[in-house]
This record gives sequence, structure tokens and C-alpha cells, in this order.
Amino acid sequence: MEKHPLNIRTACGQQHALIWQFPQNTSGRRLLLLHGAGIAGELTWTYVANYLEGWSEILVPDFAGMGKSSFTDCPQPTVADYARQVTELLDALDWQHMDIAGYSFGGTVTETLIRESGRFELCYLLEPALLSGNDEAGLIAKAQTYIKLADWLSREPESNEPFLAFLDAVSPYRRSNAAADRVAISRLRGNVAGMVQALNAVNNSLLTNTRYFAEWTAPMPGMSMVGELSMPAMHERQARLELESEQWFTQMIKGADHSLVFTHPKQVARLMNERLQLAIGSANNAG
Repeated sequence: MEKHPLNIRTACGQQHALIWQFPQNTSGRRLLLLHGAGIAGELTWTYVANYLEGWSEILVPDFAGMGKSSFTDCPQPTVADYARQVTELLDALDWQHMDIAGYSFGGTVTETLIRESGRFELCYLLEPALLSGNDEAGLIAKAQTYIKLADWLSREPESNEPFLAFLDAVSPYRRSNAAADRVAISRLRGNVAGMVQALNAVNNSLLTNTRYFAEWTAPMPGMSMVGELSMPAMHERQARLELESEQWFTQMIKGADHSLVFTHPKQVARLMNERLQLAIGSANNAG
């Protein structure tokens, strides 16, 4: 495996990403990995990427404000702005066909990308924010929680309390572990302003698209992953998504909560590998 940093300027601003290349894999298949709010791409996906198989290249960008990417002039970005950022990067690299995975906030951006572009073939959603509630009321309540958290983080970025409240909001049933919480807070604190912008973008998206997200079905083959310790509404929504979508599967990761990409990277990668092989097998049989 080879890892190469990428720094380019596109119309929206400065873009930083990493490209993992696997010279031994000659399939030519590509994968785009999108991170969640507050923690940059490399830190989010490195351990998962180490166990992925079946892809020749993997692209891991930083969303603007989180990591080393930044918007030129976009003080209040929306989900559409983050999707535009990614699209500009893909166009600059001439990536026309690929699979995509979105974690948490990145799942919301993923939905926008697959809705607006036909370049994606297989989709993975991991603890996706847009599917965090099983009905419109649940999504509105989640948005209201994020609005309060964004405001609190803006006012008290040096305090641990708003970060703990954020962890409680996304993983209320996680196992009590003060050391793990400290690690999570230290990661999030590195990009507070970008985290606040991402939370506000999610708030806006949930409130604007409440009914659409509550009824959303997957338009392409893929898989959801949810931690065993995640909220019941998240489990219920993923189960309904699988039932109502074609060629879509939901997998629960035992012992995991919302932080599954950090705590269970081998299991995440294994499930992604298995879903890819199933998709390849289905395509071969259809051919």
C-alpha cells in the first residue's frame, strides 16, 4: 500500500486529501471515504483503510474547516457546499466512477452526492446523520439538539462539557469510559470551528429535508452499518431502509457505538469487503 498526500486549489478553496494506492490490485476500482463532523479524513479512516481489499485506489479528503481543507469564502456552509467541494475535487482528479462511504455527517453529504451524480456504483452509510431518526419527529428533535450543541461549542470551545454533551447526543448508550471520552474530545477540539459549521449544516439539512429523509430509500446497492450500542431509532431506521430498498443490507457491529470506525475498524473493513464481493458477484451473474 502506498499513501500520497494531495493539496490542490479548486473554485471553492484549498483542498487536502490522501490517496491510498494498492499496486497489487489491478481491478481499477476506486473508493471515496467521507468523514464525520470535527475529525479529519486521515484520522477517521486510516485504520479502516489498512484492512480494505478490492480497491486499487482510495481517496480520503478533508471537509473544509476540518483538517487541512478550507473554503475561500463560505462562512455558513450547507451540506450542498460540502458536496460541491467533493465534486470539485473529483473533477480535478478525473475520478468518474467509484464507490462511496460516508460516516455520520459524511453520510449526509454522501446522500447529496449520489442524488446529484451518476458516478457512484456502491454506497456505504455508517451511522448516517440523515437516518438518525425513524420518523419526522425524531429527525426534528435531533436537529434541535445539534442546534443547541453548535451554539454551546461556539460559546465555550475550551470547556469539555459541550463536547461531552455531543458524545452523549450521538452515543447515549456507549459504555462508560472516561479515558475514551478524553481521547474523543482531544480529537474533536482540533477543529472546533469546522465542527460547529458541520453541525449547523446538518441542522439545516435535517429541518429542510425532514420528510424526504424520513422516507428516503437507497437508489443504489449498498450497506448501512450501525453500532450495537447505538440509539434504538438508528437501528429501527436502518432496518426499515433495508426492507424498503433494493440490494441494500444493514449490519450491526457488536459492542460498537457511534464511534465504530475508530473502535472496530477491522469489522467495518470486513463488512465493506464482503459487500463489495457480493456486488461484484451479482454483476458477473447478471452479465
